[in-house]
Amino acid sequence: MNLTAKSNNKLLIHRNMEPTTLENSVDIILTPQFYTFLREDLDLKFSYQAKQIAPSIFDDYIRSSIEYQYYVYKCDDQWCFFAYNIDEIDQFLESVGIEKHRVSKIYFAQQISDELEEPVLLSEKSVLKNIDNVVTVIPKRIMGRESEYKTLALDELKIKGGISMGASLNSFVSLKETIILSSLLFILGLVFIVEGNRIKSSIATEDAQLTALLDENPKYASSMLRNSILEKYQPIDTNERLKRETMKEISKLLSAKSQLKSLSVNEKSITANITTADNTINKQVKEHAAAKKFKTSGTGLDLKVEKTL
Repeated sequence: MNLTAKSNNKLLIHRNMEPTTLENSVDIILTPQFYTFLREDLDLKFSYQAKQIAPSIFDDYIRSSIEYQYYVYKCDDQWCFFAYNIDEIDQFLESVGIEKHRVSKIYFAQQISDELEEPVLLSEKSVLKNIDNVVTVIPKRIMGRESEYKTLALDELKIKGGISMGASLNSFVSLKETIILSSLLFILGLVFIVEGNRIKSSIATEDAQLTALLDENPKYASSMLRNSILEKYQPIDTNERLKRETMKEISKLLSAKSQLKSLSVNEKSITANITTADNTINKQVKEHAAAKKFKTSGTGLDLKVEKTL
């Protein structure tokens, strides 16, 4: 198979697929051969909360010896959970000639369950079908001889969500979460720039007033006066520099598995409340914060880091 059309074609990935040659990027749709799916009725509001408990949801369904990644989204009044191993997927893609840098996004066949009410032929031996609202790969031999098979128009499918291949290989976080985290850091950067420009403008105004005053009163242009002015503004400059450095250190504590819940900045201290994905990440963040002289506290997976200015 050779896909040379426009970028971001969609390709259905299954165990018996033919080797493929790609010249452009594709979005891949994984069959259940590459993931484990569960649907749970949970009283949760946000997807990050569901993702935090995903490992415990799959305790009895996946092997503990393998490191899995998780994808979660709200489906009607329930939560849909997916467990997958990105290394296994990567190795299989390589075995059929698909380079991982060619993969833009990863979707799951469960996300197109409405399109699979009629069976889709995967190979001479297997069929993909929606059975009781769960997309399943079943042997072709159990289908009736008169069964008719649907042809999926993959490129016409509109699928929401999905995972970026780069995010899965590095931090196991969806593209949406990556964008949110990047946006947060961008906003923090803007705050630094705006605050810096405000201080710079204020100092420039004071310097202009000082120059005008010295022009009118040359006798004040003494080293004692200059030192007095320096003593006045030096603490302000030092404090603002410490603020910027502290904010930069807090940003280094954040990742897809340690997310900022709130941030408080005043003249005396900077406090950040961080929620972590699990106890291991919580411990790592706490150790890194302590190394940067932050005072840490908190319960469970929530962590509070604080530094006095």
